[in-house]
Amino acid sequence: MVWFAVVYTAIGSLWEYIEMSQVTFDGPGAGLAVGLTLAILENSRVFEFTSPMSFSAAIFVKSLIYLGVIAIPVCAVGFFFGLVGGLTMADFRDWVFSADLVVQLVIIYGIHLVVIFVRHLNKLLGPGTLVRYISGKYHKPSVEQRVFMFLDLKSSTTLAEAMGEERYYAFLNACFRDMTEPILERSAEIYQYVGDEVILTWPLDAGMRDANCIRVFVEILAQMHSRREYYMREYGHVPEFKAGIHFGDVIAAEIGDIKKEISYYGDVLNTAARIQAKCNELGHLLIATQELVAALELPRFVKPEALGAVALRGKSEATELVGLYQA
Repeated sequence: MVWFAVVYTAIGSLWEYIEMSQVTFDGPGAGLAVGLTLAILENSRVFEFTSPMSFSAAIFVKSLIYLGVIAIPVCAVGFFFGLVGGLTMADFRDWVFSADLVVQLVIIYGIHLVVIFVRHLNKLLGPGTLVRYISGKYHKPSVEQRVFMFLDLKSSTTLAEAMGEERYYAFLNACFRDMTEPILERSAEIYQYVGDEVILTWPLDAGMRDANCIRVFVEILAQMHSRREYYMREYGHVPEFKAGIHFGDVIAAEIGDIKKEISYYGDVLNTAARIQAKCNELGHLLIATQELVAALELPRFVKPEALGAVALRGKSEATELVGLYQA
């Protein structure tokens, strides 16, 4: 919301300066009002219906709605500053029905169309990824401390066989859509989708803060169960997930040429993946390394169970694991 307010206040000020060679309260005021209105819309659930749409369709539909909404703060601010400046209601009416207002709305609409496109592009790449590409943060490899969670749909093979390919894809897509809110609220980044698995990651501070890397799993399950009626009606099954978590140093770098992506390399990923593969065997939906559990403050509702030193495939030494959510 702050980002929208600052950007549109700056645009309003610049616009007024270009038109009037001065900046009063009118330009910044109109920009601030438009920015706050659009920010409220973007952060509300108003546009949830556009989620299943294609990239271009979602931009087109949202931009049309914005065109109508933008007129409200522009007219409100114009009315307020007009009265303060001594204009009459007749002057305001003439302005509302003038070509000047139409031109202003079209210009604002064009600016916001660009903003919507950039926001959707950022969403397509993953929150924050576009900024990293532009800034060149990972143009050269760097070492980071990160938390990784390998989150896998439970009984996925059985479900795929029972539902068939198209229905299973729709089911999986619904699951991924429904976990978006918990993922964003817990500051997680979606690193990759691998079939029916989602790999989440956090910078170390964000993942450890308020036990985000643990809470996100519980909140994803809660979200799925809150939609129980929908899943039972449409697919005859309420999704459940299993996950493995670990943290440590990774190499972060851009990779590829004609198709670039930001990739992470390190034993942390292998360990988290191997832990997730042990969930069924060990009878827990969520398992973490003892090292990670010792480094954060667990929520009170989580009752950890020491699972001892467990041999993980591909690792020469056993790893101390802790069960955090029983199956």
